[in-house]
Order: sequence, then structure tokens, then C-alpha cells
Amino acid sequence: MFILTYSLVFAAIALALALIATGFDRRIGVAGAALFALYLGLDDFDTALPTALASADLLGGGWNWSGKLYSLLLAALVIYVFRLGPEAVGLTLKQRNLRASLTVLGVLVAVGVALGFAFRPGPPSLETLAFQATMPALAEELAYRGVAPALLLGLFGRRAPPRRVPWAVVIVTALMFSLWHGLGYGRDGFSFEPVSAAFTLAGGLAYGWMRFNSGSLLLPLLAHAAGNTVFQLTGFL
Repeated sequence: MFILTYSLVFAAIALALALIATGFDRRIGVAGAALFALYLGLDDFDTALPTALASADLLGGGWNWSGKLYSLLLAALVIYVFRLGPEAVGLTLKQRNLRASLTVLGVLVAVGVALGFAFRPGPPSLETLAFQATMPALAEELAYRGVAPALLLGLFGRRAPPRRVPWAVVIVTALMFSLWHGLGYGRDGFSFEPVSAAFTLAGGLAYGWMRFNSGSLLLPLLAHAAGNTVFQLTGFL
């Protein structure tokens, strides 16, 4: 299956980058790097599964609702098994440094509008708006800004996350987020979309900074959802 090959390669890249990051942040260990890579590989596989196996597409629809649901369920399982506390994965409403994070949120929404005018999507359906306003932000932020950084930092047993931005972790997760959007694999082998990768790398760095600067997933999740939504809404203009 193409998705299995892709997921294995994706996990191998994640492991390589995480191991490199151990040289820049002592809190990152080999075990954490391995779990980080395994989790991202599994997350990619279960997210893509409904697109390759019709029987796995339980929710149907024109968008990958089922894959995003599987991603959320995997994240919940990992949080439970490794006893990752709410603060470790950013599941808290408590905010710090709110003004700076809100400023970045506003910039990201403006960028979403600008990209909409640049790429000119067609008028979205109600399902498209519902999906883009919810599932990508929920599943991807929990995975890439919540669970994956917690595993990489070894925040098991309800250990608290760092109060300062762990830039090595933010950069590695942003690179993997970028690859996940830009790297493809099919009958003709691997492909790469540099524009998609570049935009999601910038977004991943911003979302990662917001998550640790604010101490919560709330603002990066809102920024991600709002950016996707306003991009689609420009199709009406």
C-alpha cells in the first residue's frame, strides 16, 4: 500500500530530525525521539487510511472526516497511555503573554485572506466550510503542537512543559508539518510541492511559537481554523 510506504518514510524522517534535535536541546532523548517518530508515522497512516480503504471511511463526505477523527482518537490514546497531562499537550484555557499571541493570530488570519485572493479558490460548499473550520485545526494542532512535542520533550507522567519556547522542538515539528503537507507518494514515486511546504512551514513555526508562548493550544488552534476558513470564504468575493 502506498500509504504504508509513505508513513514508514515519514516516520524515518521524523526520527532523523528528532535525533539531530537532541544535540540542540538536552531535554530531548532517544526514547522521546523514537516515540515522536512512531506517533507521527501512525498519525499519518490512520489519517490517510480512509482515502485508500473505502471500508475505513465511516463518516463519508467529500472531505476526510474519518481520517481526522482517527487522528483525534490516536492522540487521545497516546495521551492516556503515556499519562500526558493537560498542560503538557496544551489542553488548558489558561493563557500567558496573550497580547503577543493575539497579534500573531491577527497576522495569520490576514495572511489567510491574502492567500485566498492570490490562489482564488472557488465558492466553498457548506461541507467545505464546516470541515475547514474544524477538523484540520483540531486534529493537526493536537498532533503537531500538542502530543508530538510532549513526546519529544519526554513529558510523561503529567510532567509540566517548559515555560520558555523550546525552539528545537518547534522547528522539528514545523518541518514535519511542512513535509506532511508538501511530500507525496504514489505510483510514480515521491513528489514534492514546495509552495505548500513553504506556507505550512511558516504556519507551523508560528503555531508552535504560539503554543509555547501562550502555554495553550487554544490560540494556535483558532489561528489555524480561522486561516483555513477565511481562505475558503474569499471564494465568494
